[in-house]
Amino acid sequence: MAPSARELRTIPLFAGFGDAELGEIGARFKPVAVDPTKPLFDVGDPATTFYVLTKGEVVLTGDDVFRLRPPALIGELGALTNLTRSTSATVLAGSELWEISAKQIQDFLGNHQELGVRFLVNLLSVVAEKVHRDQRRLADMRSNLISTQKELKRLRELVLESVETPLSAPVHDTLDKLITHNRRVNYRVEPPAALAATVRFDSGVAPVADLSRTHVTVQLPANAKPPLVGDWLSGVADLAGTEVPISGRVFRANGKKLTLELDLMIDEFAGTLEGYLTRAQLLDILC
Repeated sequence: MAPSARELRTIPLFAGFGDAELGEIGARFKPVAVDPTKPLFDVGDPATTFYVLTKGEVVLTGDDVFRLRPPALIGELGALTNLTRSTSATVLAGSELWEISAKQIQDFLGNHQELGVRFLVNLLSVVAEKVHRDQRRLADMRSNLISTQKELKRLRELVLESVETPLSAPVHDTLDKLITHNRRVNYRVEPPAALAATVRFDSGVAPVADLSRTHVTVQLPANAKPPLVGDWLSGVADLAGTEVPISGRVFRANGKKLTLELDLMIDEFAGTLEGYLTRAQLLDILC
C-alpha cells in the first residue's frame, strides 16, 4: 500500500495539503525492492529520486550515522536541487520504502500551481531552518576553535619560555603549524554556481574547486599535463567576471586536481580576491 495521507501529512514539505491532494501524491510513489546488502544510494551518486520510509529503518552514513524510522522523507533536498548525494543509505531487512522522482513531483505541482506555491514555501522553510541550525553548530565550532587557538598559543609561549630540551623544537614547530593552519585566513570557499570561478592556464581553462586567500584548488583540463608538487605555475583567475593574475607553487597534486599555494598579490588584486571571497561567504549566511 502506498504512503497514506496521514503519513505524508507528517512531512514538512506537504504541510497544509488536503487529504485528496496527499492521496494523489501518495499514489505516484512506487515501492522500492529492499536489498540490505546493497546501499540504496552512495556518496557522490546523482540525486534524482527521494523516498518515504513507512516501515523499518534506514541508516544514513556520512560524517555521522543517523537511523531513520517511519514516517521519514529521505533525500528530498538533493533530488529537488540536482545535488549529488553527501551520504550513503542502507535499508534494513523488512523495511517498507517508497520512491518518487523529482520530475514526477514537479510535474504534479506544475499542474496544480496553488499546491506548487505552498510546496515552495514549505521547501524554503525547511531549508531556512536547516541553515539556521547549521549556523548555530558552526558558531559552536568557531567558539571551540578560538578557545583551542588561544591554548595552542599559550602552550607555544610556554615552550619558548621553558628550558630547551630535545622535544622543544618539534613541539614548538608542531604547535606553530597548527596555529597557522587554523587561522581564518586559511578557510576555503567552494565557488557557488552563481559566482563561478576558473583559472586560465597555458594548457586551458580549469574550474576552481575551492579557494582561500592563500590557496586555490583547480581541476585541470583533460589534455593538460599534470605538474609535480613544488612546480611553479601562473595563470589568470576569472572570479565571476573579474580577472586577477595569480601564481604559486603546487602544494598538492592528485591526478588532474591540484592545489596551488599562492604567491603574495599586490593590494589591488588581493582586494579583488577578498571581495569575491566575501560575496561567496555571504551566500552561506542567513540574514
